[in-house]
Amino acid sequence: MSDTCEKVDDGLIRGRITDEDITKMRMRIGYPNPTLRKGYTDFPWNPTATADCVRRWALSIGDANPFYADPEVARASCWGASVAPPGFEWSMGWDRTRSVSTDLQQATRGALRGVQLYHSGAEYYYHRPIVEGTELFKSEWVADVEEKVSKFASRSVIVNNANCYWDSDENVHVTSSRWFVHAERQSSEKSKAAKTRDEPAHYTDEQLRSIEAAYDAEYIRGSDTLYIEDMAVGMELPVMVKGPLTITDLINFHMGAGWLTYGNPPFRLAYENRKRLKGFYSRNEFNAWDTIQRVHWDPVLADKVGVLGTYDIGPMRYVMVCQAITNFMGNDAWLYRLRYELRNFNYVGDTTWLSGRIVAVTPDAPWGPSVEIEVKGVNQRGQENVRASVTVLLASRKSGPVRLPEPPPVTAYRNC
Repeated sequence: MSDTCEKVDDGLIRGRITDEDITKMRMRIGYPNPTLRKGYTDFPWNPTATADCVRRWALSIGDANPFYADPEVARASCWGASVAPPGFEWSMGWDRTRSVSTDLQQATRGALRGVQLYHSGAEYYYHRPIVEGTELFKSEWVADVEEKVSKFASRSVIVNNANCYWDSDENVHVTSSRWFVHAERQSSEKSKAAKTRDEPAHYTDEQLRSIEAAYDAEYIRGSDTLYIEDMAVGMELPVMVKGPLTITDLINFHMGAGWLTYGNPPFRLAYENRKRLKGFYSRNEFNAWDTIQRVHWDPVLADKVGVLGTYDIGPMRYVMVCQAITNFMGNDAWLYRLRYELRNFNYVGDTTWLSGRIVAVTPDAPWGPSVEIEVKGVNQRGQENVRASVTVLLASRKSGPVRLPEPPPVTAYRNC
C-alpha cells in the first residue's frame, strides 16, 4: 500500500492528499473520475421513463404535485405527456462514459484514494423534457480539479464532474457540472477545533405544529399558467418546508432514485460489489463488511470520518430546490437552469425552510421570456444549508406558450 494511505483496524482507509494525487486527478480531465467508480452493475434504476416511474420518484421525494403523480393531469398540460421532474435524470441513463486506456489507468491509479467525498453543489441545464418512453444514455468526465482551503479538513480538493444525458436520437436532455469535495478523513474530535459543534435538533410541540402548518399551506400552482407579464423583480416565492429529516426520508429517496453512483446491493451481491470497490467498504460493529454509504445513517461511522452526525445526501437538497421551483412555476413553465451550492451539513433531525425571490425579469431573452430566481434554504438553527440561482422560462400573453432553446450536441467525451 502507498505511504499516502494508512489502513485502520476497521478497514476504513485514511488517505492523505498529496501533490501527486492532484496531478493524477488532473490527468483524468476528459475521462471519468476514478473515485466515482461503478459497482456491481451499471444497469440504470429506471431504464425508460414511464408514468409509474415518475409517480414513484415524486412519492420518494415527498412531492405532492398532481402533475407528477397523475398522468392525466400531465397529459392535459402543454407537454401532452407525463413529464419527469428535474432530478429524475439521476435514476436514468445507460452508461456510455469514455473508456480509460490501460496506460492512463495505471498512471492515475490511487488518485485521491481513501479520502471522503462530499457533494458540494452543481449546475444543471434542462434542454428538453423527459417524457413517457424516453430512454437516456449518459457520460461523465472530470472537467476541472482545484485544491481547496478548508477549515473542516487539513487538505481538500474540489473536482468538477461534467455530465451529459441524451436519447437514442442524439437529442441532449440534460447537461450538468457536479462538484465533489475530496477531504482527508479525521475523527470528529479533531474537526471540533475547526468547526463549532451543532447541537442535535430537538423540537417543542409548538415548533412541530408550525412545520405541519407549513405543510398544510404548501403552494402548488398546477394548471394556472404563469405569464411573464405578471412577474416583477422583488416578488417572493411561497415558503416551503422539508423536515425534520429522518432516516426514513433517506430510505424513501433511494427507493425512487436507486443507489446512484456506487451501488449498495444486499447479501451476495454486496460481496460481489466489494470485489470491485474494496475501498468503499469497512467493518461495522459486528466486524462484518458494510458500505461506507452508511455514513448517512450510522453515527459511529460518521464520527470516524469527521462529521458531527449522520446527514442527507446532496441530491436530496437538490430536489428540494427543484420542487420549490416547480411548485411555484406551474405545469406550463420550464425550469431551464439551476445552480446550487450546499452550505453546512443537513443533519438527520434538521428542518429546511426554503424561500425565494425574483431578481430579474427578461421578456426578450435569447431563450425566450424568463425570470431569474434566487433560492435559499435555512435550517432551524438559522444556518443557510443550500443556496441556488434558477432560470425559469415562461409563457407570454403576447408571444404564446413557453419555447425551449436549441440543445447542445452530444458530448465528445463518450463511448459511442
